[in-house]
Amino acid sequence: MTNDNAKTQQPDPRGCAVRALEWVFARHKSLDVFLEKDQRFGALPTRDKALSRAIIGSSLRQLGQIDAIIDTFLSRPMPRQAVTARQILRAGAAELLFLRSASHGVVNSFVQMAGNMRGSRPYKGMINALLRRIDREGDELLQTLPLELNIPAWLAGNWNTVYGPEAAKQAATALKDPPHLDLTILDDVEKWAKDLGGVRIGEQTLRLANKGRIEDIQGYQDGKWIVQDLAASIPVQILNPQPGEEIADFCAAPGGKTVQVAAAGAKVTAVDNQQARLGRLSQNLTRTGQQAEIICADARSWKPDRLFDAILLDAPCSATGIFRHHPDVLYTRREKDVASFTERQISLAINASKLLKSGGRLIYCVCSAQSVEAEGVIAEILDKTDLQLDPIVTDIPDFAKPFQKDGMIRIPPGALPREGGLDAFFVARLRKV
Repeated sequence: MTNDNAKTQQPDPRGCAVRALEWVFARHKSLDVFLEKDQRFGALPTRDKALSRAIIGSSLRQLGQIDAIIDTFLSRPMPRQAVTARQILRAGAAELLFLRSASHGVVNSFVQMAGNMRGSRPYKGMINALLRRIDREGDELLQTLPLELNIPAWLAGNWNTVYGPEAAKQAATALKDPPHLDLTILDDVEKWAKDLGGVRIGEQTLRLANKGRIEDIQGYQDGKWIVQDLAASIPVQILNPQPGEEIADFCAAPGGKTVQVAAAGAKVTAVDNQQARLGRLSQNLTRTGQQAEIICADARSWKPDRLFDAILLDAPCSATGIFRHHPDVLYTRREKDVASFTERQISLAINASKLLKSGGRLIYCVCSAQSVEAEGVIAEILDKTDLQLDPIVTDIPDFAKPFQKDGMIRIPPGALPREGGLDAFFVARLRKV
């Protein structure tokens, strides 16, 4: 990172927010990794951690509007090398415009930060003047800027083409505020709805408005539920695992769907090629009291000594559909990345087709909003394997019925806004001839 006084400075929530934005925009790496590994963020008191997260979240969720305001007030474009200065401006603007913190303290803190960071010192005066102008005039300008600016242009164009001309606007509306917390309940949904004060949606999902620390919510330590967006709960419901069935879960970590399948009584083999992520899967199994055979292997070439009744393939993807929970994916993913994912998705499905019993079923799903990773991959699978599409017609959750299309489930960005939304997601079921 760019802070050359890092070892002597006390952890600072605003400084951590700027460093996190640098992590996303300069390194194109996951925000979750930063929040988990950055020692200065980890050392923040709880209240400061919440402020840092709020600044980061507001910066990412309203980035297009923030950048438009910054660029309008600049007398000339900032040079490309002014990466740190740009993140300071973004974080400061986010706190002023959306968190409504006391402006004097916000401006002074970010200006002082600019003076302490080697990469931003030449821009200290400009940052001071610009933040003060944003404080005076930014809110009025913000009211004139469309929400769609907060969806990167390449995604907005793609989504408007695939899903209709309002898709980017609907996605931006869903992005604006952090989503509710969805829990997949493993035993008595009605009981937990009463105990936790949540709203039941579908067969297994409980939606909570206020979450706090996940670990402190009743039932977590006893393994009564797993955190899982409503959309992500659909594939296992479509799979409909039966007691005693042999089912493989490809790309299984961190294990939410493995837990779902095991809780239904199936014999699960969880396969993933990252040992560290399998450790988290094992923890989730232990916490929930479920069992599965865990295999560290590349599922594209894995050759077990048996065939399976069913395989669940939640394929690695661009993850553009989970922007509500992880707004950084809008910026860590680029248009050129998508092709590399589709190649892997097709390879995984081809190997899965070889490991199914006759009549066995494959559930293919991705948390991507890109049709090339969804319907496009299904077309390739049908062409290159002996699998046939098994249309999802009747055995579909009520909330997902509006998204049934051509025998598959395609949830678009910004879906179900009145119910609190859900991630963009794709699910298809295929069967071996």
